[in-house]
Parts: sequence; structure tokens; C-alpha cells
Amino acid sequence: MTFEQPWWLLAALLAVPAGVIGLSWFTAMSRARAWSAVIARGVLLVLLAMALAGASAVHTTERLAVIAVIDVSDSVKQYAELASLEDGKRLAFTDAAKRWLESAAGAGATRADDLFGAVVFDGSVSAVMLPRAVKGTGDNGGPWEDLSLEMSMVEGTNVGQALRFAGALFPPDAARRLLLISDGNETDGDAVEEARRLASAGGSVGTGIPVDVLPISYRVNNEVMVDLVDAPPQASEGSTVIVRVVLSATGATRGTLELLYADQAIDINGSSPGTGRRVALSPGRNVETIEVKLEKGKPVHRFRPVFTAENMAEDRLAANNSAEAFTVTPSAGTILIVDGVGAAAPDSPGRTLSRALEQAGMTVRTARVEELPTDLISFQEFDLVVLQDVAAEEMPTPVQRLLADYVSELGGGMVMVGGPDSFGAGGWKGTPIEPILPVNIDLPEQLLVPSAAVVLVIDNSGSMSSGVAGSMKSQQEIANEGAAMAVETLDKTDMVCVIAFNSDFQIVVPMARNKDAKSNAAKVRAIGAGGGTNLYPAMAEAMRRLSMGEAGSASVRHVIVLSDGRSEGPGGGDTFEALATRMRECGITLSTIAVGDGADTQQLAAIAAAGGGAFHQVVNPTMLPRIFVKEIRVVRKPLIREAPFVPVDLGSGSGLISGMSRPMPELKGLVLTQKRKDATVTNVLATPEGEPVLSSWFVGRGRVAAFTSDAHRWAREWIEWPGYASMWTQIVRQTARPTAERSGELTTELVGDDLVVRYDAVDDQGRPIDLLNIPGVVYGPGGEKVEMKLSQVGSGVYEGRARATKRGNYYMVLLPQRGDRALPSIVGGASRTIGAEFRVTQSNIGLLRQIAEITGGRLLDPAKPDEANMFDRADVRPVRAASPIWAMLLVWAVVVLVLDVGTRRVAWDRLLSKEVARELK
Repeated sequence: MTFEQPWWLLAALLAVPAGVIGLSWFTAMSRARAWSAVIARGVLLVLLAMALAGASAVHTTERLAVIAVIDVSDSVKQYAELASLEDGKRLAFTDAAKRWLESAAGAGATRADDLFGAVVFDGSVSAVMLPRAVKGTGDNGGPWEDLSLEMSMVEGTNVGQALRFAGALFPPDAARRLLLISDGNETDGDAVEEARRLASAGGSVGTGIPVDVLPISYRVNNEVMVDLVDAPPQASEGSTVIVRVVLSATGATRGTLELLYADQAIDINGSSPGTGRRVALSPGRNVETIEVKLEKGKPVHRFRPVFTAENMAEDRLAANNSAEAFTVTPSAGTILIVDGVGAAAPDSPGRTLSRALEQAGMTVRTARVEELPTDLISFQEFDLVVLQDVAAEEMPTPVQRLLADYVSELGGGMVMVGGPDSFGAGGWKGTPIEPILPVNIDLPEQLLVPSAAVVLVIDNSGSMSSGVAGSMKSQQEIANEGAAMAVETLDKTDMVCVIAFNSDFQIVVPMARNKDAKSNAAKVRAIGAGGGTNLYPAMAEAMRRLSMGEAGSASVRHVIVLSDGRSEGPGGGDTFEALATRMRECGITLSTIAVGDGADTQQLAAIAAAGGGAFHQVVNPTMLPRIFVKEIRVVRKPLIREAPFVPVDLGSGSGLISGMSRPMPELKGLVLTQKRKDATVTNVLATPEGEPVLSSWFVGRGRVAAFTSDAHRWAREWIEWPGYASMWTQIVRQTARPTAERSGELTTELVGDDLVVRYDAVDDQGRPIDLLNIPGVVYGPGGEKVEMKLSQVGSGVYEGRARATKRGNYYMVLLPQRGDRALPSIVGGASRTIGAEFRVTQSNIGLLRQIAEITGGRLLDPAKPDEANMFDRADVRPVRAASPIWAMLLVWAVVVLVLDVGTRRVAWDRLLSKEVARELK
């Protein structure tokens, strides 16, 4: 027996004084009864002390658990092959790995209670099979039959993290062994240090967890890769730059190098035929330099060299034969109007604003939401971004974050123009854009009647637990996330209720105002899956909840139903459509979402039609969050007021309306917002009731303006008014980023796994600028942000480093300051052609052998699985397993407590006297 907190055992010593006191007090009892009371009290104290000390029963077991730790990184998938057992043929890595595991397990004396589990890893780690009983091998099947290795999570290879994760999955009542299947090329972490920790997991070296290693051995002899593309991060408009291309080859190779400039091949071959340059590569690094004259009028210039081998056998992998670099030139930017009203069509009323700006001599580009840039450097082309009646769910969240960074860090301008799908009505609450708006998009808190009430009815039947292709999540998890996001977009004055249904229904979030949206969203994200599918009772409950109390008086009452299967019928002659019709007659609308191929789309579409709502068929569940947020906009209609009003000039003196003629015509509507309680906000125009119409403020290095009416439909009487063009011209000029002067030279270089940034700061006369404070941000290929700070290393010279191991583009924004004065931001970047794991073209067997030696494991032969004996116990120590028994001790303590009280309260000793015995006769 062992104890987790043995000092609690000292409490058992109280039994001694308790016994002494008891014997001195129980003088009226017989000696037998007094001693029984003392003994019962002592046993009770001992039992309680043992329970508090965390008593556990210890037993030794030879049960063995083996967890396979399988490398599924890109380098393994591209280069690795394991020998198959069938006719000496070669198989794909994933298929061969499963067959090897099956053969290795079947070769030894596997016991029925042995366990097998599996973990896969690349730059991240995931458990694909928790340890479970090995039921059989060969024709009898085994756990490897259910292994899923066709997955990719995060670029890179972190062997140490995977070993640590797998080591934590072992059950306490089994001996432990890890089986590492990898090429040994780690890009993150420290596998050797983790091996030492595993070797000492039992308290000392040699008592820990052995790690057997199955090495994936390869050496790539025929490979060419574009190792580096170097172009100046900044250059003058129309200048000629040098693009340097570094190609690495494992052997002598001939081929053609082309250069794409703005996705068009340019002639780099001189007077020779064709646009590509013929090159003869030697083993090692080869450098090619190309002169390119930059086109005028473009702020961002992208270069992409592509190499094509003459003999494809000399270049095994084509994925690393191209890369990208870019150069930024300062120029007068364009005004980008993001279309939410069909403004891309030449005759659309939404073109009214762009035409007014073009007539004022501005360069305007109109684009749909899906055409927005997906990287920060591409936003450099624009001085101002105008969101014209754009709904939040139409713009992906990563792009929203980029737009916010474009304003705060690049100093760009942004204007949000109102409309039915803008501000709060467009679902912008809780998005990365909300904090940078100069208005508060929440409804006024003093409203007494809830503006909207919504019930989310979510299927959580067993079928919702199925996985989603291309995602590590189940349908249930994605549906929960979409519903949670919808809850978070609701105003705190709205009523919300969430009902989960399977064979029965459960109220997850009771009907109430959405005052704690985060807590409600957390409850939704915790919904689990299981059971059948019976929709009707949940629908009826949704109608009942929307017909009573505060919810019954809401301006808008709406139900959203999500299901992925066919529901049981309502019975009793009733129908789903009849119930939806009754809802509609009571002023409750209903929409439905069908997920996957198994949903009853015909039934759900009929329910939505009867309920006056929309029907959404979603084949890809990853689209669910967007559908949920879009559907929730139905309840945001109270945020729109369509009634004529004349804006009130608040006398701010703002340049946004300078020169605008008076009087102002009527506007026909707006999206309701509140004034932001911040002294830096300039409120320019408002409604007679005080709601903001035009407001602006500075955000970081940029400026944001909000116009809560629109620019065409609600403003139709403004269009012919002379003040319309002058106001919008002033808004754009005041909010747009000013043209920045160049104040130095930026260079970037990828050195090993680091991005090295160098900035030479000079003034207008070319003199070095010292003592600058230069913080910055580096944006990685996955959208991650890493802060950087440059240090002065010479006169006017500043340098900094950031980790850059992943494949893709790295963009940096430097924010120099001279004392309290902010200098223009500096934008640049670099491109890594290949990730760290692909820069090595052979496996690291030395690291794998070291892991096995440190932990006492074995180096296995991929070609001989029958000799692996995966469940061999020869080098595995039996485990002393501890099972907690405090619960049993507490039960016995209750029993002894009853005996303790009974022996003191019941005079049982009298039954043993001679006089009592005679009376009983």
C-alpha cells in the first residue's frame, strides 16, 4: 500500500488520547462495551487518516502497452519507403507502416490484455488511437486496421514533443514501451533531452520508458531546389533591380530557369530564343543573377523563378523548384472600394461613390470581398480601403485581422459605409474590425424590450461525431463552433436559447438576455454527440420558449435548426410543416441547415419554406460557422432604422466636411450605433436623437472613419446635391494614408533558420540617423505574428532577427520612432522556398540511434518486422500499479461510524447479564 500524502497518517495518532479519554469517561458501561466504543473510535480515526493520506493498493503487473509514435511530416511522405512483406515490393509509407506494425506485433507472444496505441506527428502532434486491447493479429485483425495516417497538421517535425505527448498516454497499470517511426530530421524541439527525461521516468536512469526506433532511411541523390530568391525589399519607382536566384543541386543537372514577374514570364535569355535561360548546374549551390526593370505605377513587384530540369530523373521533387520574392516601391496608392452591394457591375447604384471619387481625380478600384488581398504586403497597393455595406461573414477572419493590421501598423486608412449588411446589422460585433471602429455597434443598453430572440436547435445525434475531411474536428465540433460564433455576435439585449436534440432534447442555454455571451458560447462548444434523431419535440420546445415571457415581446423571433440526418416523424397526424406554419402565424420565423449527404434535405427545405425562413444545404461542414453567422443577421434587423432625418452638424470643425454646402438634404435611413466613449473620437454628424452618422479617429498609425448611412439608396437625395461629392472627397483625403517619404534602406536575408533584417537609416541629406527606436512585427506563412526589435549595430545601421523555419513568405513591418515622433512605417519581406525539413536530403539515423541508446530501446530493421517482437517483455520491467482505495475507506468509515455511535447509545451489554437471561426464559 502507498500514500500520496503520508503526513496525514499522523492524524491516526489521535486514536491514543481518544482511547484514554474514552476509558475514563465510559465508567457507566461494562468493560467490554467501553473497549468496543474505544476500538470503534480508533478504527474510525485510522480509516479517515488513511483516506486523507490518499491510500492506494499496489500490485505488480506484466501487462504491456506499446504506443507507436509515427512521423507523418512532409519529408517522410515525399522521400520515405518501407519494405513491404509482399513479394519484396515497395509501398507507400502509410500502407507499409501499418503492415509493418501488424507483422511486428504478430511475431511475438502477445497477451490478450496487452495494449496498443498510436500517435502521429509533424510540427504538431495528435493521438489517432488511445491504448486499447490487442484482440488478435493476422487474419483475426488488430488495432492497426483502424489506423489513419493520411493527415497533415503543421509544417515541420518535432520529435521531442511527440515523445512527451505519447509518454503521457500510458495507463498506470501497464508496463510501457514507445516505438518511434521517423527519419530523425527534427526542425523544432529537443528529442535527445526528451529521451533523457523518458529514461528517468521511473525515478532513475534505466527505470524509465524504453523507446524502440524504426528508422526511415533515405538519401536523395537526384534533386534540384530553388534554395533562395533575393530581391531588394524596397526600390525607387521605375528603377532596375537585381534578382538573385540560388539553386542547390545534389548532382550535375541541366535545365531552364524562367522568371515570372507579376505572373507573366519575362525574357531573361537575351538574344537567344525563348524567355527562359539555359543553365548547367554543378553539385552544390549555384547563383544566377537577373536584371529586372520595375514597372511604374505598381507599389508591389513579385518575382517567382521556376526551374525545369532537362532530364526529370535528375530532379525528383518538383514542389521545391520555385520560390517568390518581392520589392516594394513607394507610390501614390489606390482607393479600394470593397463591394457589398453589387458595385462591380457598371450600372449598379453602388457605383455612385466610386464615380464621385474618380471625377475628383482619384484612382479607384472596386473589388468583391473574395478578391481582397490575403497577405499584408498586398495591402500596400492601397492608401484607403472602403467597406461598402459588407457583411462580416463574407470576409474571412484572417483577412479581417490583416485589414486591422494594415490600419494600425502600416498606417492605412479605412472607411466603413453603412447599409443593411454593415456595422452591427452585418455581424461585425466580436470581429477583429470592431475594436478599430470609431463607433460602438452594440445596441443601447437602456432598451427595455429585447430587440430580438433567437433559438438555435442543434442536432447532437451520434452521426454528428463523424470526422470532417480536411479537418481534425468532427461535424459536432464544427457545428458547435458555428453556433457559438452566432451567439457571440448577438447583442447583450437580445434573447438567446440553445437546444440540443437527439432521441430527446436538452436545454443547453436557457432563454435569457445574452448578457454573458462568452459563457453561453462556452456551453455551446461543450455539446457532445450521441443517440438518435428526433427533431419535432425540440422544434415544439423552441416555439414554446419564443411564446412566453420577455421573448414573446421581442421585435424579431427566429429559430435556426441544424440536422445531419433523418428525423423520426411527429406522429398523431401532425407534421413538421404544420408546426412551422403555426410558428409563422405567431410571428416566429424558422430557417434550416442540412449538413452532409445523410440529411433529409427535402424535409428540411419544406420546413424552412413553411416557417418563412431560408434553407441552407451544406456539404462541407467547415462552412457551418459562416452559414450560422449569416443566418443570425435575420435577427439584427432592429439595428436598422429606415426613416427620413436631416443630419446634425456637431460643430467639430473636422476637415471631413470642410467646404460641404448647406443645408444638408434628408437621409432615408442608417444603421443604429452608439457614440464611442473615447476622447480621441471625433463625432462630426449625428441624427437629431444623437446616434452617430459620421465619426472618425486614429488607430495606431492609421485612421478610420464610419458613415452609418449608405452612399446610394438611403442617400439618394444626396447624390445630386453638390455636398455629396465634396464630403466623400474630403473623407477619403483625410482618412487615406499620406504618401510616405523614404528615410533609409531595408535589406533582408534568410540565414539558417533565421530572418535577418538590416535597416540603414538616413535623413534627406544622406546623413545617418542614430538612436532610433525600431520595433517591428514579422508575419509568418501561417498568419502568426512575431514581435521583433532592431538594435543599433553601427552609425545609422540597425539589425534584428526572427525565427523563420517554415516554407512561404515572411512579411515585416518596422515602426521606427525618433524620440516621441513616429517615422513612416517600413515594409519588406523575404521568401523561404523550402521548409527546414526539406533542406536536408537524407535521414538522421544518428539521432534515432542516440534516442534508442539513451532510453535502453532497440534499433529495429524495417526489412525484418518478424524479428521486432514489439510486445517482447525481456527488457521491460514489470509495473507496480497503484489503485486508489480512499473511496472504499470512506465507505468503511461510515460503517464504523454507525458501529461507534451504536455501541455507545445501545446498552447491548445488558443482554449478556444472567438476570436478563433468566427473564428472557
